[in-house]
Amino acid sequence: MDVLIVDDDAVTRLALSAALEEWSFVPILAENGDQALKKLEADNAPHLLVIDWSMPGMSGPELCKTIRKREDGQFFYILMLTGKEGNEAIIEAMEAGADDFLSKPFDHRVLKVRIAAGSRIVRLEQTLNQLASRDALTQCWNRRMIDELFTNSIAESTRKRSAFSIMVLDIDHFKAVNDTYGHAAGDVALKHVVNILNTNLREYDQVGRYGGEEFVILLPSTDVNEAWGVAERVRSAIQFQPTVLNDDTKVDMTVSIGIAQFNRSRDINQNAFFERADKALYTAKQSGRNRIICAD
Repeated sequence: MDVLIVDDDAVTRLALSAALEEWSFVPILAENGDQALKKLEADNAPHLLVIDWSMPGMSGPELCKTIRKREDGQFFYILMLTGKEGNEAIIEAMEAGADDFLSKPFDHRVLKVRIAAGSRIVRLEQTLNQLASRDALTQCWNRRMIDELFTNSIAESTRKRSAFSIMVLDIDHFKAVNDTYGHAAGDVALKHVVNILNTNLREYDQVGRYGGEEFVILLPSTDVNEAWGVAERVRSAIQFQPTVLNDDTKVDMTVSIGIAQFNRSRDINQNAFFERADKALYTAKQSGRNRIICAD
């Protein structure tokens, strides 16, 4: 696990870094609060922080308060280090947003167990977030999370004035799979479809299970023509890669897909945008299934 060390003293940073490496952590170093905030904006930012109280510019408590004001839902565990002692210092640190407090000079054995405890809490929080945001069966995003990502993608597309498209995908005649082979076979089929999606979509595309056998795929920086190419790759892969059940029975499946590109002047809200793609999916179903229809 990465650990962000924020301390203006080079000797302290070096000592903490060496200790963390000895304990199998990866130290990330920052000399002040501004550097720390920039590192927390990066992809895969550390979620376990060791912050010194006294620093020029932004103090440790001020940095804590700034981090706690973030509205992106990210969890950070903060251990405050300081030469201050007594209950008043502990209260001030905790009220600023610190999770733990350690007075200098400190015993490295005490620091080790405090860091270990913090890492367990971070991992627990990550596990809980995983359970809360993933579909239990297929492990793609659940509806709550894909809706949140959908909202963020629209905001990013609007801010950057970049293209953004979505696919709404539905497995054809899925009820027949459940009725013929049983619901356990239906579960295998759903996981098979998600595996194909993960294989054939791009790294930055997002897949969410919207309910039953319907999925929503977010395609950032993608216009409707590019989206059609992605959709056709997915449709073809599913058609020609049957689901294999536990008894080696092969079940052929197809999907219908509706596509829409975000239109800033027409799509007055997220629901209007989604509805255009959903209507295109309905048209694909009514037109014979196993096909792609683009909105408008």
